[in-house]
Amino acid sequence: MQPTRTCSIKKMHLVMFAAVLAALSQFAHADSGYASNWGPSIGTTAPVLSAVDQDGNLQNIQSLSSNKGLLFVFNRSVDW
Repeated sequence: MQPTRTCSIKKMHLVMFAAVLAALSQFAHADSGYASNWGPSIGTTAPVLSAVDQDGNLQNIQSLSSNKGLLFVFNRSVDW
């Protein structure tokens, strides 16, 4: 085969794979009863969390916050 035709076929396969993956993703969902009871609710005060950083210092939400605040994200997904 010619190099350009091989490249075109690979691109077409990639597009077809992406389309199938997108179509199948519509069927992926978590059990709503389980998902609603998992993790903190929206608007809940963050629990007290602490961990040791790469330098061996204990860090928590207060020590990481500054005058500009702190962005802390909880991923509530139960459907990996």
